[in-house]
Amino acid sequence: MNFEVVVSVENLTPETLILFEKLGVGIELSYFSLPWNLDKDTLQVDIEHYKQMLNGFSKKITMHGAFYDLNPVTRDSKILEVCKFRILQSIDIATQLNIHELVFHANFIPSTAKNYEEIWIEKQAEFWKTFIPITEQRNIKVFIENTREESPDMILKVLEKINHPNFKACYDTGHSYCFTQSKMPPDEWLAGYQGQAMYIHLHSNHGFTDEHIAFTKGNQNFDKFFNILYSLENRPLIVIEVKKKEDFLESVEALQNLGILKIK
Repeated sequence: MNFEVVVSVENLTPETLILFEKLGVGIELSYFSLPWNLDKDTLQVDIEHYKQMLNGFSKKITMHGAFYDLNPVTRDSKILEVCKFRILQSIDIATQLNIHELVFHANFIPSTAKNYEEIWIEKQAEFWKTFIPITEQRNIKVFIENTREESPDMILKVLEKINHPNFKACYDTGHSYCFTQSKMPPDEWLAGYQGQAMYIHLHSNHGFTDEHIAFTKGNQNFDKFFNILYSLENRPLIVIEVKKKEDFLESVEALQNLGILKIK
């Protein structure tokens, strides 16, 4: 079974599509994850524009859902309404674009409150369970992404409580380093997900900010990570999630050398 590779893109262009077709990689659209784009009066025009651009593109297309400032475990009912609205809005846009795989942040915020992690797990599961019917109706896969969790355990427990095949984990390699105290290596994170991480945001940093540089840079050691990756029974989707063209090209070359990406 081969790996599929896609590249996260904020502002898609026809030229990018031509390049990706040539390289044999797909696209993760992030344009519609940003609230200032979702609030535009021309949102529907933008959706139609993307639909036309993507027409005929033969590689995989996924989408990053809304994430800024969303808190699925909030105690404020009005904030919860906004969270649900943004999730449903993301699903609706994906449906219009014929996309069936979406990534959403868990948006964990560390707290010293008593039993907070247990409460967080329960509330996360309760929140995502409300979307099971629409994911079934529209054939949507949801991947819940780590943000500031210290290990994969919390999201793994959330997925166990959701207990539905349409919900899996997105492992973000950069977040697990720059946003944690534990600094667990990526191979331990991937192994810790016990096969539930079916979507990988692949990038790195130096441990202080979310730089989104090539995984070959930064301070993280990916030597054992790819051994774990190859050992998985079901192979995750690999998403190159970097900011600069030079990091994109370096990531592509490195994945080629590892045999993950095969350009014809």
